[in-house]
Amino acid sequence: MPDLSRLSDAERQALLLLAEGHTAKSAANALGTTEGAVNERLREARRKTGVGSSRELARRVAQENRDEKIGVAGATRIRNMAVMPQAVRLGWPVLLGVLAMIVLASLIGGFTALALSGQAAPQGPPRVVETYPSAGAVAPSGPLTLKVTFDRPMRASWSFVNRDAASTPPCDGKPVQSADRRSFSMTCRLAPGRAYWIGFNSANHRNFASTDGVPAMPSGLSFSTK
Repeated sequence: MPDLSRLSDAERQALLLLAEGHTAKSAANALGTTEGAVNERLREARRKTGVGSSRELARRVAQENRDEKIGVAGATRIRNMAVMPQAVRLGWPVLLGVLAMIVLASLIGGFTALALSGQAAPQGPPRVVETYPSAGAVAPSGPLTLKVTFDRPMRASWSFVNRDAASTPPCDGKPVQSADRRSFSMTCRLAPGRAYWIGFNSANHRNFASTDGVPAMPSGLSFSTK
């Protein structure tokens, strides 16, 4: 088995994006870096682990992430069963009955929550679901309220990142979080005939995070002005 513990955070991020179907080019856009930098991370990851295929290594890293989540939940269940009082451990028929009631209660609670929310809770890291301007849009020059919306409530912290001074939109740097905690807005003043890029999180800056502390997947927004 390859030793995945040797992988750096940057290499893991590139591999996880690859596992989700990204190419090196689209992963570079999401991470706010270059395609060459992503390919270098993949080469280094293959060298460290001895896995010859980036896609295969990406699959293994994604599986490890899933296994870790399952393992944590499983360990909790085992510890809870270990401290059950002797009166409960009366034999398999009673134990199976108790477990069946617990499972049924969990299912009822899950369906109730789903009915109340109207949709399943998002899985994995937070993701950007909407921006203003939208990606590739041609916006009017002058004052503009830039906005990014995530798929779930977020902490009151942010990491707006840039690639270089020339492509960075001039904003006031005072983001305002929406009442539902999913969106962040800030005022910018755009010059005419310019191409702009702004990122949301990066490999080193990860302050956009869900309320339970999970950093958002790095992504970027490109747009221009008339």
